[in-house]
Amino acid sequence: MRKKEVIFSNKHPSEMYLLAITEMCQRFAYWGIGNLLVLLLVTYFKYGTSRATHLFGAYTGIAFILPVLGGFICDKWNYKSPIYIGMFLTVIGSLLLATLKHSLIVPSIGLVALGGGLFTPAIYSLLGTIYSHKQHIREGGFSIYYSSVNIGTLIAMIILGYLHTLNWSWVFYTCAFVQIIGFIPYFFALKKLKKLEVSPHYFRSKNQDPHHFKLKRHEIERIIVILIMTCVSIFFWAAYNQVGSSLTLFALNYTDRNIGGFEVPTPWVTSLETLFLIIFAFPLAKLYLALKRIGSSASPPMKTALSLFFMGLCFLVMEQASRHIPQGGQATSLISPSYLVVSFGLMALAELLLAPIGLSLVTNLSPHRYRGLLTGVWFVCIGTGFYSGGYFAGFINKMSWSSFFQIFVFVSFIPAFILVLFANKLDKMRHIDYL
Repeated sequence: MRKKEVIFSNKHPSEMYLLAITEMCQRFAYWGIGNLLVLLLVTYFKYGTSRATHLFGAYTGIAFILPVLGGFICDKWNYKSPIYIGMFLTVIGSLLLATLKHSLIVPSIGLVALGGGLFTPAIYSLLGTIYSHKQHIREGGFSIYYSSVNIGTLIAMIILGYLHTLNWSWVFYTCAFVQIIGFIPYFFALKKLKKLEVSPHYFRSKNQDPHHFKLKRHEIERIIVILIMTCVSIFFWAAYNQVGSSLTLFALNYTDRNIGGFEVPTPWVTSLETLFLIIFAFPLAKLYLALKRIGSSASPPMKTALSLFFMGLCFLVMEQASRHIPQGGQATSLISPSYLVVSFGLMALAELLLAPIGLSLVTNLSPHRYRGLLTGVWFVCIGTGFYSGGYFAGFINKMSWSSFFQIFVFVSFIPAFILVLFANKLDKMRHIDYL
């Protein structure tokens, strides 16, 4: 009798957990800065809403566009060294930001963004290599990994959300310190990764590249699927980026954050989305494996459509909440936090159906010599969505909150419907029989 496979077994390699801890520290620093950036600019440097959200959009957008360069470097060099360089740049950027000098804001966040651009495609390419011979638990593994690294974001919001009420410099010194800790698990991960076939490339010529050959038809169709899925994800990430912009301002200005006389810091409220990510990840990973056993698992295109559907519901809830705010004025009374709680729960479910599944698909279907580059393209679309989301958030003072949230309801529902129509075609173009 075949041994029963369970999602919590040691079939998930230990290297995955070491890489997860590594990225956990990087997420602490990157999103610690990102999720508090609007608050820093508005409360400390007295920026206007539009200027602050545009800079936030640029920070998150550029950080996720740069991975296409990082992915190219990974393919031409190796997948291991860029991770070290990315963490080092994040440390330097955090320390510069801790000076709280206005002239250093853009250079500081630019270094952190560049660090993320080198770090991200490299670590996901390594993760994809780890699961190259474990296809049956690949999606579950990516979901567990994705949720695990978000623990770094959650811890950042709890710790930094409190520290910013005391001293802004402490926030960024803490980011630098945690990122330095991230070097330790990565050092141990590299020892284990020596047994994998992840040899350095050192910018070899095409003639010297053993993987240089003409793309086959099924590989071309897979690349088309990757490009379509990554482009669709732009709509999701434009909506998702409201967590650090419009939803942060909604929590700050209109939400009742008092519990027994204690005012809950705004970052603690927005960290609920990350908390839900962690709560939902393991049940979803177990569900994926159970569905695979009975042959009824939804395809990645259908999961993406479901993701956009849940994101639309998220902003439908916020649209209802915003009806308590009169246009051009303040709410007559602070709004119940239950709206944000439900919205963040729906958003977390949407994120788990799209982000780890998309990364799994890209690293799985990409031809070997384009794996890092196509992983970078995935993050370019995230960056495009993030920048667009930050840009649109700047118009929040020019329309009612209700109308603003309605934009993201339609931005989510329309591509979800289109994706459902073409899901079967896209699934055939994946050519999973070649895996």
